[in-house]
Amino acid sequence: MEKAGLRPILMAVAAMALFASMDAVNKHLTQIYPVAQIMAVRFAIFVAMGCWLARSGPWIVLRTRAPWWQALRTAFLLLEMLLFILAFRTLPLADVHAVAATAPLLVTALAYFFLREKVDATGWLLVAGGMAGAVLIVGPSFDELGPSLWLAVAATFAWAVYQVLTRVVSSRDDTHITTLHTPLVGVALLGTVAAFDWHAPDASGWALLILGGSFGAAAHILMVRAIALAPASALQPYNYTLLLFATLLGLAVFGDVPGLWTWIGAGIVVACGIAAMRRAAKS
Repeated sequence: MEKAGLRPILMAVAAMALFASMDAVNKHLTQIYPVAQIMAVRFAIFVAMGCWLARSGPWIVLRTRAPWWQALRTAFLLLEMLLFILAFRTLPLADVHAVAATAPLLVTALAYFFLREKVDATGWLLVAGGMAGAVLIVGPSFDELGPSLWLAVAATFAWAVYQVLTRVVSSRDDTHITTLHTPLVGVALLGTVAAFDWHAPDASGWALLILGGSFGAAAHILMVRAIALAPASALQPYNYTLLLFATLLGLAVFGDVPGLWTWIGAGIVVACGIAAMRRAAKS
């Protein structure tokens, strides 16, 4: 695996901290505001960030050469975000992110079936190990956390499908087009829905809505900068610091203490995920 310098590593870790902070803010906001409203504000900030990165206006998306693939990709991202936010409403941050940590392994399996990417016996063993870790998280925790835990499972699957579709569109469209397509559609759809169920925020409500969206936008900017300075494969293992930050914030802000099975399952998932990433980088 190619090595990354200290600067891009710090950027990637900072991005994970910001993503965890965004989720913590969203977990609080879901107790007050409709999910569509939260997501609409987030996407509006995302559009501004995307235009700044592209040094262009939103009309750049009209240049897409894969409109149907882009639409499908956007649909899965919107579904993933909706399900994750709903999961955060009732579940501890650490438990949701422990399940979400299986996404890279799911991508491996989905890429084999839909993109015909090669996966050897060791690769399948790592996928199976990661899924076993997820079962350890979901199974023993089900009685305590309830059916809402399946929201995290469904969200993780949607996130994995989204990543596979991102690989598809990346061979057809410029990165800036892809970056802007999703938030523009999100603002249009979710803004329309939110207009019919808009809860007028007070000053503190606006501050939290903007803060959560800004955390997400800043995290995306940092990841883009980090990947520009180092190979994406070299940065992937540091993405698992998101689970650490989510655990710490869940404990500090909400008093959530992960159970023993969550720790064991998350450890297995992370170990299998990092091993799979290292093997992929060497191939």
